[in-house]
Amino acid sequence: MINLVDKQWRVKSFDAEKASALTAELGVSPLTARLLCTRGQDTVDSARDFIECNLNCRYDPFLLKDMDKAVARIRKAIDNKERVCIYGDYDVDGVTSTTILYIYLTEHGVPCDYFIPGRLEDGYGLNKRAISALAGKIDLIITVDTGITAVEETEYAASLGIDMVITDHHSCREILPSACAVVDPHREDCDYPFKHLAGVGVVYKLLSALDGDADRIIERFGDIIAIGTIADVMPIVDENRYITAVGIKQLQNTKNLGLRALMEQCNLKNTDNKKVNSVNIGFTIAPRINAAGRIKNAKSAVELLLAESQDEAERLAVELCAINRERQNTEQKIYEEVQNQLDANKGNNVYVLSSDGWHQGVIGVVASRITERYSQPSILFSFDGDIGKGSGRSIKGFSMLDALKHCHELLEEYGGHELAAGLTIHRENLSAFCKRINEYAFKKVDVAKETSVIEADSEVLPTDITLKQAYELSKLEPFGLQNPVPLLLLRDACISEITPLASGKHVKLLLECKGAGHKLTAIYFNMKYSEFPYRVGDRCDLLFTLEVNEFRGVSEAKLYVKKMRYSFAAEAETKTQMAFYYSAIDPNNTEELPQSSIPTLMQFRAVFRMLKMEIGDSKKKLAFSYIQRRMREMSDGETISLCSLFIIFDVLRECELVEYDLLENGKMAELRVLPFKGKVNLDRSPLLIQIKGNHKLY
Repeated sequence: MINLVDKQWRVKSFDAEKASALTAELGVSPLTARLLCTRGQDTVDSARDFIECNLNCRYDPFLLKDMDKAVARIRKAIDNKERVCIYGDYDVDGVTSTTILYIYLTEHGVPCDYFIPGRLEDGYGLNKRAISALAGKIDLIITVDTGITAVEETEYAASLGIDMVITDHHSCREILPSACAVVDPHREDCDYPFKHLAGVGVVYKLLSALDGDADRIIERFGDIIAIGTIADVMPIVDENRYITAVGIKQLQNTKNLGLRALMEQCNLKNTDNKKVNSVNIGFTIAPRINAAGRIKNAKSAVELLLAESQDEAERLAVELCAINRERQNTEQKIYEEVQNQLDANKGNNVYVLSSDGWHQGVIGVVASRITERYSQPSILFSFDGDIGKGSGRSIKGFSMLDALKHCHELLEEYGGHELAAGLTIHRENLSAFCKRINEYAFKKVDVAKETSVIEADSEVLPTDITLKQAYELSKLEPFGLQNPVPLLLLRDACISEITPLASGKHVKLLLECKGAGHKLTAIYFNMKYSEFPYRVGDRCDLLFTLEVNEFRGVSEAKLYVKKMRYSFAAEAETKTQMAFYYSAIDPNNTEELPQSSIPTLMQFRAVFRMLKMEIGDSKKKLAFSYIQRRMREMSDGETISLCSLFIIFDVLRECELVEYDLLENGKMAELRVLPFKGKVNLDRSPLLIQIKGNHKLY
């Protein structure tokens, strides 16, 4: 049973008057108007610009500090045909950054190569060994998505006669590298108005400055730039909204052979009636590009985006999908091993888990899954000999970086930010580290959990859940950080059918709601059928996203469940009914009871007949909500109260017609119908005689 208290589900507030104005002026639905308001687009002009992505926020690239120096040095390399190496990173942002800069420079006659470090053998960022290998072979290194902290490495390159131009988007330290140019919007002396460009976004600005025509650059590379921006979880607002909107539109019919082949492998081609959007970029395309750097080497991902023949593109797309499956299998194996260690961590506020040989490329993903599932900070270490490399994930309100600072003398190195960090430790310090970080977290994690809230963008009625509304929500795309996919709240939906999908890995639900003329279809991804805590007949509240599902030419509005809980309305009703029940069976209580609390003879017969049909001669677990639903179906919609149902079971057990044990907090029972002969006179039941004698009915 999902344990969420009401305060953890909150609906965002909005200005009702402004929302009404948007509906009237723009012709959007009240739900869409509410969502625009909660996103800060609460005037007609700003909302119209937001929907149409007319943001007029393509800023002059030369507003980036050192852009003039970077352009001058690279133009020199172009004019003199100098040898250039692009030094990238192994994630999607680094791969896409490397790709577009490499294509541009080679198309301009530069003898260009690229280097992307291996995650395991080289680690993150520039390293002297790689720079040393380039000595005498190149004249200029241009970094993309990395390099802002490479002070020593830049000096080392200079000592070997290699110039450096650094482009990055990560936080800067007090001392910057002494490169020919350092282009990073996070520089304190940089006046660029938008600070949240991805690494590939910074390279886009660099190419715009080099070329002099930003429109030509976005037209040439927009699809690749959008993938890198979305994959790096950049805020999809301001200039990033323009970049991703243009890029996603191009991606529908991309000219890049590699992307086209990858999309075909992912079943994302237009022929399959599947529209490419930020969601399937983030969850389908990006993971396959990212898997190369996690499991093997990101070079194959760059080669895919550079592919010049259909055969090469298809081969590399198949290879990346295979690598991604290997990543998924490795991740799942580690996740299952982690589950076995969690018992030993019970009582801890930070899960510290370790093993020899866990793949370092995926332990961060597993830590994210653990933290998301249990709302608990987690750190996973993979040991190779005496050294363990770790990856940590945290919850809002508990800074992982501050926690590691508190334990710094036990660590070899560490870095990161509030919600994610990397660290290295000696095996002999692991136990002390676990104790120290949990002592630090003892109070802070509890405080963080108490203040954590799941915010729904809007509450909806069943009548809001239509295909037309699902299509209209797409006007808010592209989605991403600071413009998330709308999270909607539906209250008091009754589960009428539960179906396993993908061999039980996911769950499909059919829902009945008061006021809806038809049943709603909902999919709960990554919820194992065997672990799904609800039963047919249960009434639940759902947090979900609403999307258009297109299959074989048929479109329907489909709910994708993110969280579920028992309906507060149903829970309140249950408490009331249980209070009536305990009052009814109390021999000393003579308070009045509603007529519906005492079962009729017809209800006794109907319940017993239904139990015989459902159970036969064996034992079976049945939820009381399911029994109530079956009774409605068998009696033309007549509802039997929970109080009546419990009294019926007590009387049937008293008359030795059934036996049962309550299970799962009283929400279901294990029942067996007992063999009997002859007639049973229920009016002679001591319990019924007591109830009817003690209580007046109203």
